[in-house]
Amino acid sequence: MNKSNSQPAAKENYILGYGEGAMQWMTSRTAEVHGAFLLPWLKPGMRLLDCGCGPGTLTLGFAKRVAPGETIGIDREASQFTATVNAAQRENIGNLHFVTGDIYELPYADESFDAVFASAVLGSVSDPQRVVAEMARVLKPGGIMALKEFDHGGDIIWPLSPLLEKSAELYHGLRKHNGHAEDCGRRLRGWVHAAGCDVQHLRGFFDQQAGPDELRVYIDRNNYLINEILGPQYIELGWCTQDDLAAQAAAWVEFAANPAAIYLACWFEAIGIKS
Repeated sequence: MNKSNSQPAAKENYILGYGEGAMQWMTSRTAEVHGAFLLPWLKPGMRLLDCGCGPGTLTLGFAKRVAPGETIGIDREASQFTATVNAAQRENIGNLHFVTGDIYELPYADESFDAVFASAVLGSVSDPQRVVAEMARVLKPGGIMALKEFDHGGDIIWPLSPLLEKSAELYHGLRKHNGHAEDCGRRLRGWVHAAGCDVQHLRGFFDQQAGPDELRVYIDRNNYLINEILGPQYIELGWCTQDDLAAQAAAWVEFAANPAAIYLACWFEAIGIKS
């Protein structure tokens, strides 16, 4: 099921990479929390495809809901699956499978799934409408398309100092540099509709980092990602120096200690039914 590097997905620059910082964030996501909006729509016996599944922790949760129906997670980086495959084996979950493949050209026949899902994927590709259309292609009539995406244009960070503003500007700039939509959440309705699905559910909301301890964990994780993978990309592009990044990291730590600090990450989720 491997695709060659000539395929579009192989050319995309996934800016968060596959290091420890990115894996810590992605493996923290569960179907019960991050994918909760889809769960009421799932029934035993459904066949489900998780596109750009990452390490597959969400995929594992969906597999439990649709069993004995088959659940497949597809991603371009197979090294992410190992821990979840082992977890599924320990729990005797036999309806879950992972494949390496290209979400621009899914290796499945037309109308072969009852549900398709993607989270934090469309904001990391340069042609999200094409990905959504491909998801719709493999979806049966009456099938469920579930999408969840960040929308950095709606994030609220307060109080926003010049150093924090610069840090956010670098991150947003890197997404734009790679042709990715930083405000893709608000575009979900249009993409789902254009793919021939009727929007049945749409919600915008904040992932709120409320308490001081929770906010510090969030900021420490973000600083780790900057040090591990984002910062080197900024420096290579000539946008800043290592000293600039160190000053910004210190400003984020100071922000997290401020009792008045607010960090609200904006997300959207959508459910569409294929006509």
